[in-house]
Amino acid sequence: MSSVNAQISHNSSDPYRTLLAQAKRQRRLLSVHWELTHRCNERCAHCYLDVQPPQTHPTDELTTAECLNVLEQVAALGALYLTLSGGEVLLRRDWGELASAAHAHRFVLRIFTNGLAITPTVAARLAAIHPYAVEISVYGADAATHDAITRRAGAFVRTRRAFVLLAAQGVRAVLKTPLMADNIDQFEALRELAAELGAIFRYDLVLTPKRSGDRTPLRHALHYADLVEHYRRTLPAAASALAAPHAPGCRLCNVGRNALAITPNGDVYPCLELPMVAGNVRRSSLQTIWEDAPIWATLGNLHADKLTICRVCPLGSLCHRCHGLAHYEHGDLRAPSTIHCTLALARRQALIERSLATPSELPLTVHLAALKTSLETGSMARNASPGTIERT
Repeated sequence: MSSVNAQISHNSSDPYRTLLAQAKRQRRLLSVHWELTHRCNERCAHCYLDVQPPQTHPTDELTTAECLNVLEQVAALGALYLTLSGGEVLLRRDWGELASAAHAHRFVLRIFTNGLAITPTVAARLAAIHPYAVEISVYGADAATHDAITRRAGAFVRTRRAFVLLAAQGVRAVLKTPLMADNIDQFEALRELAAELGAIFRYDLVLTPKRSGDRTPLRHALHYADLVEHYRRTLPAAASALAAPHAPGCRLCNVGRNALAITPNGDVYPCLELPMVAGNVRRSSLQTIWEDAPIWATLGNLHADKLTICRVCPLGSLCHRCHGLAHYEHGDLRAPSTIHCTLALARRQALIERSLATPSELPLTVHLAALKTSLETGSMARNASPGTIERT
């Protein structure tokens, strides 16, 4: 998961960085993302889940006792990072008990929420468990935009208030935004809103279909021209990344190495973008799943030299390939992901336009040239364009 890399010091002499690097080489579990419920009090247009109404009572959600047992197992495996999310995690009546137990296990704890349920009392409870961060999804810099995406009138006012309440309790908050066609024109305003609220600002540019395979969320995706314009504005002057061949045996995606995801019913996935069931904690111990599930051997063999197209791609240094998104699109873990090919092409175009690279320094393969032509002529279907993942 990217959260692990984001929290590693850049100091190569840092013992903590050394410890994590060693753990990665040993395929040690470092990070767990746990969707505690798929109930939600918003109906976001781009959501990758088929969420359930907040008043429902799912019979398959892990019970409090089962969740506490799983937390014990995660701790026993030595994981450092734990993210609790949903749906809307605060809809579980036992969220406080589970979060407190996570704190007692000394996880670096993050909580993903939409903020609607954060009252002064809830903010105080969150402060008491000292989370690393509470990350709140914001989809627009004004009520009209945010509420239209969430399909919940009054959501913006309540979400904004959540930041104020957390700040009063000294809780680190992150304002995270999926950039898509609905809000790309508010990028700077969203950055300013985060600063005003004393929150860290993060955004994403990758969208997935629903876990069921429904591609409806991708209708909100940014177009290629939007992506190029975004990179023109945001790529730093030092962003020149010239082509470099992939080293033999290198991994272009770390899925299956140091992280896993758990769903509300106890299914274990390699990651949220790759919903292939490795096992279920109701039927096997987490240690057995982590050590013995066949999926890990399959993922472990996905080195660059196993990827027919990606292993020779001259834009590899501009691409953040995801095996899961390739599987969503093609049913093949080894195929190229159109979403990430498009992002790499947009970065390339912005670098060339800003004279940070030349076309000859970042050449195109036949595959990339054909995709670029399709994107520029508008012949690509809209639902093949990149957009945003939102994890709340």
